[in-house]
Amino acid sequence: MSRALLLAAGEMTRWKNHLGVPKHLVPIRGEALIHRTQRKLHARGVEDIRVICQPERADAYVLPGIGTHAEPVWRDGAQHQHESSRHLWHTAGPTIVIYGDTYLTDPLLDAITADRGDPWHIYARYGPSTITGRPYGEMLAWVIGPDHHQALDRATGAALDAYRDGTTGRLLGWEVYRAAVGLPVQLHVRETEHFIEWDDASDDFDHPRDYDRWRELNPHLA
Repeated sequence: MSRALLLAAGEMTRWKNHLGVPKHLVPIRGEALIHRTQRKLHARGVEDIRVICQPERADAYVLPGIGTHAEPVWRDGAQHQHESSRHLWHTAGPTIVIYGDTYLTDPLLDAITADRGDPWHIYARYGPSTITGRPYGEMLAWVIGPDHHQALDRATGAALDAYRDGTTGRLLGWEVYRAAVGLPVQLHVRETEHFIEWDDASDDFDHPRDYDRWRELNPHLA
């Protein structure tokens, strides 16, 4: 049995309250984005779904009726979301980690819910997308089996060390991935065992222009 963690605890300073809602609640065919993700995960047999969010957003972010739980986070930032959800990684099955502001297509949801996490994988786009209009790569989801928790813990520590000593100027999922597979954390490079290239309409919405451009290029999905 899989457990899904939806990371949605950031302050969204780049979003600037576009459309008057948090980016995790932008409408996709009239349904809030993060609710759509929960519904589709549940339809694929994932019954253990946790939304990592700030306490005041829990009621709005959790989709009622399917057993989703809110896991409050009191500090902001992607690093803190990972720290606050690490204790929730499943010890009896794969853990699916999804960024809560990300639209995932049905084929991608099929792939990550079928993945057993052995070996662990990230699903990501390495470069620009002609489908969504994004000019750069994007990390979409992780699937991690229990046997790989310690290796990824070590990679997180190595990425943190690289950030502290100035080797890299940021500490996000990309840096952890590269540290885990022995690549230079500051270079945008990849390998083939753990990196699953995924280039379709799946993408995340950091800025208002990301969502607006995605809707313009994918009107049949929006």
